[in-house]
Parts: sequence; C-alpha cells; structure tokens
Amino acid sequence: MELMTPQILWKDFDTQAPFDETVLRFVDDGGRKIKEFYFNGLRTDDGVVRIFARYFHNGDDLPTLVCLGDEDSGLEIPSVMHYNCLVVDYTGVKKGKNRGTMYPFSLSSAITGIVEKDVSPKLSKWYAWTSVAMYAVLYAQQNCGNGKVGVVGLGRGGSLVWKLSATVSVDVGVTIFSTGYEPSVDDLYYRAGIDNRSYSPILKFPVLEIVSSNESDGSLEFMSEIFSAIKRTDCRLCINERSNHMLGKAGLINIERWLRHYFGEYSAMPNTPTVRPYESGGKLYYEIMYDGNPDEIDLYTSIGEVNGAERNWSRAALIKLEHVYLAQVSVYDVSEPISAFATVKEHGYKFSSVVVTRFPQEMGVKPEQSKSNRLVYDSDMGIDDWARHDNEKPIMQQGPFGIEGVSAIKPLVTFKLADVRYKGCEGSLLQIMFCSKTAQVVKFAVTDNSKRTFVCEVNVDNRQGWVTKNFAAEDFKMQNESMRWEDVVTFEIIPSDGAVLVSSLLWV
Repeated sequence: MELMTPQILWKDFDTQAPFDETVLRFVDDGGRKIKEFYFNGLRTDDGVVRIFARYFHNGDDLPTLVCLGDEDSGLEIPSVMHYNCLVVDYTGVKKGKNRGTMYPFSLSSAITGIVEKDVSPKLSKWYAWTSVAMYAVLYAQQNCGNGKVGVVGLGRGGSLVWKLSATVSVDVGVTIFSTGYEPSVDDLYYRAGIDNRSYSPILKFPVLEIVSSNESDGSLEFMSEIFSAIKRTDCRLCINERSNHMLGKAGLINIERWLRHYFGEYSAMPNTPTVRPYESGGKLYYEIMYDGNPDEIDLYTSIGEVNGAERNWSRAALIKLEHVYLAQVSVYDVSEPISAFATVKEHGYKFSSVVVTRFPQEMGVKPEQSKSNRLVYDSDMGIDDWARHDNEKPIMQQGPFGIEGVSAIKPLVTFKLADVRYKGCEGSLLQIMFCSKTAQVVKFAVTDNSKRTFVCEVNVDNRQGWVTKNFAAEDFKMQNESMRWEDVVTFEIIPSDGAVLVSSLLWV
C-alpha cells in the first residue's frame, strides 16, 4: 500500500461541486436569522455527502465562524454571538438524532465511528469528517457574511481544524481539547495520512490551541507534540493548569481576543514562552525565556511516570534575571521523568510553552537528600496544588485564632496524593485540619486510578473551630468496594452550605 501523506491523500479532492442547498427551516428571531438546511459535500462513486447545518446570521458585514462541535454534540450556537456562525454536523444520522449529515455507504465509517487496522485512509471516518469541515469552510467563504472565515472546533471537531490545511485556508482557527488520537490504531499507513502531527507542519492559518493539563484522556503531551510540529510563528498554545476539560474565564477571553485580532479588530499579541531545562552543579534548573512584560508568569512541573489525567502540577518559585526567569527544582529520584511547561499572562491573554519532559539522570542531575513527605499541605503553601471545578483560582481565608486555610467555597480538589512524593501507603492515616464557617455536612471524596469515587461525610459545626480528622482508607465508601491509598488520584472537599477552610493535610 502506498504511504499516503496528507498532500497525497487530498491531492484530487474536489472543491468545485455545486452546493445544491435544501432549506428545511428559516426563522427570524428579532434581527438574527437562522437557517437550517442541507448542502452537498464530497462526491463518491456511490453518492454524495449531504451536509446538515444551521446558519446563524447576525450581519452581512460580519465574519463567519464555522463551528465543529464534539462528537455527537448538537448543533447549538456557540457562546461567541457577535459573529455569523455556521454550525455543521459531521458524525451523521444516528439513533436518537432527528437529522444529521447523510453519507453514502462507502463512507459508513463516519457514522459507525469504527477504526479498523489496515483501512484505507480515504475510507476512514476522519477522511469523511474532514471533508465535511472543508466543504463547510468553502460554503461559508462563498455564501456567508463578509467572506472572512474562522473555524472553531471542540473535541473531535477541534481535530478537524488541523486537517483543513490540506485543501483550504481560513483567516483564523481555534481548537479546544482536541486530539484526534486513535490509540488502538498503530498502522503507519493510516497514521501518515490522518494523524494531526502530519498536518501541523503544513498549517496554512494561525491557530490557538487550548488544552487542560489533566485531560481525562491524558492527551496533553500529544497536543504538545502537535503544537511543536507547527512551523508558523503566529500560533499559540494555552494550557489550563490543574483542570480537565475546563475553559474558565481565561480560556474564553483568549478565544474572544484571538478572533478579534485576526478579524482585524485587535492588535496586541503576546509571544510564546520557551522553557529550557539544564543541569548546573548537579542540580536541575529551568530557564524561561519570554520577550515581553508579563503581568504574571508561572512554571509548572510534574514528577513521575504518571498518567496525564492524574498528574500533580506544582508551581515552581521563579527568579527574574534580566530577560529570563529561573527556577531550581528539587530532585530526589533522578530516574523519574520530570515534565514542565510555562504560562504567561499579558494583554489579557494566557499563553503557554510546550511541555518539556526530561530524565534528570540523563542530564547529570544528582539526587538531593529526600525530605519527609508526611506533610502533604499546609497553609504556608498558599493555593498551590489546589484547583476548583469552575477553573477559578482558590483563595486563602483567615479562620479561628488567625490561622489561614485554603478556602473551599465550591468543590476543591488536589492531585497531590497521586504524586510519587506524597502517595500514601497501606495502614496510613490522612490527617486533615479544617474548619467550617457554618454548620453543614462536608463530603470528602477520593477518586482512584480506576475512576471510582469513594466518599466520607462529616458533620461539622461552626462552633467547633478548627477540627482535626484522621481518615483511614476504609472510611471512604462506595457501596461494598474498598480502596487503597496508593491508588488514589484526587482528593476533594465538597461543602454543602458555606466555606470550608483547609489548613493542613498530613500522613500519620
């Protein structure tokens, strides 16, 4: 079988076929016109792809966003309302869907979603889905708004954004939590033509890539590889630390400003930071280079061969030296890999470096004397190693006797118990010192590496002040199943009525 690069795979792709629209519904809801319709896509020997779409028209003088949702998501209008939006379905008519894109039998993999080894890339679901995205862009450029087109993709839809460069170009692109990675398929011929890493070097337009550090599919490194292969200098990466599939305010602002910039409405654009690890005197250092005046700059590191979804990203202390920032990271086991990325905030943007992973032993780094890891957290550490589900930063608050604690106004989670430095072992007790500002039931939850969640509920009274509670592994319940401390991935505090302050976590 001939090795199909993206250029070969899409060489004879027909972009001139008539769209042949069929309008199903047209609504004017007070200035914004909504059209639901089908139009022609890719032609095959046994038929033509009929693409199902909704077009939200806000003005003839506005750019248009082609919106590609995640697999099996509906055709809902995205939060970016001040542009025209063409929202297309690419996964086809399935059970439970009234309407969807219709594929000829030869492209039935687009509907089944089955990925088979040794399948021709031209018969794969990714080829079919990408053809839909390409025709959607062509339709928008010829029939929507002022002719300027951006493309925004979420999840599997984000993976299609990279592949557009094989045949078309747009003004700007955004990918959100997108991988396109098929871990079950390791066929070279399939991956050469379909894998996003084959497309990023030929990218024809600027792309903002947004990913969370703890994506449940562990895709951070894969997404970093994609970004590393880009040859353009006008693309940016944003890693939301200590989160899974969360945009937060920073992500939404990033998208808004990014689109405005490339649609000609906004000029300032910060650079991308770069991270260089090196050894000096047997110690591990990280140098962050950034050409700009950041409002905030951070370096996050994770230690150990840990699944990406379960990593504890710790913020390192930085020292500014002229145009670089320097961090020294303690290493107690030089055989364990260390991953790192930097994030800067400037002009309202939040941009990140790619993830850099090194084995300290191979760099000549010497192990430091191991410190006791009984102390998992105390208030002197501030908000580091904690995250909220809404992706907002936790805050520190003062409790009784002037003692501070990290505040769980909303559910608060840490990955620290998954860190090789802080793991518990059989027979250990996890001691927490906390207080509540109201009388309530507080849930303490742990999730293990099998994604099982165990819960322990504690009744607290605001008159108790600081409470010290020792948890044994068997205190956490999930029906009749048991868990082990060494399998714990996350530890979570879930208040039911008011703030809970956590002053310390300690193994005893």
